[in-house]
Amino acid sequence: MKKLYIVLSLILSLILVACTNNAEQEKHADKGDLNLNKTTQNFEVKLTSVKLVDNDLNTDVGHMTLELGVTAKNISKKTTDIGTGDFYLQDQKGKKYTFTGSEQNFGDLIKPDSVIKGKGYYSIPEDSKGEKMVVIYKPFKSTEQVKWDIIIPNSISKDKR
Repeated sequence: MKKLYIVLSLILSLILVACTNNAEQEKHADKGDLNLNKTTQNFEVKLTSVKLVDNDLNTDVGHMTLELGVTAKNISKKTTDIGTGDFYLQDQKGKKYTFTGSEQNFGDLIKPDSVIKGKGYYSIPEDSKGEKMVVIYKPFKSTEQVKWDIIIPNSISKDKR
């Protein structure tokens, strides 16, 4: 009888440890590639946040607005531009979504070793909640690109922009 309790205790412990580990992996997976630096010839770029937000300027029927927080450092020797228009989203079926109107979209000429932080706004279908998408940075007149995997949040953020 004592051996049975020991064996059952070991099995229960293994099950609990396995479930805990899966929860940690799922929690990490939900963030996608947030806060991962990606490097191009001119910039070191990082996605810092992904949120659904209210945006009265997005008039696309059946769509909602996704806000992407971006930080970019100019690692080149020349002043170079970067902005919301250099990024787009792509869903699992390959459909592309570009930026939408917002007076708060970021973009500027960045001097060498300088950093820009800003937000870009993208119109995506309302049924995208909880789905995986890819954010692609592809500078205008360039063949290089970098990608981040993201998960679209399930609800609109209550935070003020």
